[in-house]
Amino acid sequence: MKNTFYPQLEYPVSELSAYSLAIGIFVISLKSDEIIRFEPADVEHFKKWLQKYNVRNVDEEEL
Repeated sequence: MKNTFYPQLEYPVSELSAYSLAIGIFVISLKSDEIIRFEPADVEHFKKWLQKYNVRNVDEEEL
């Protein structure tokens, strides 16, 4: 998993900590505490890819 990349995303999945989705743009928190934005060509495909690797979706967390 460490070197697993999504097309056009410059970070491997092993560096992704959590994400939120709004109007087709993913706001992703990296394990380094950096925040990035990513707008994939296929939003649903990218979301399923994140779920496959158990990247936390903060939109689904209870407050």
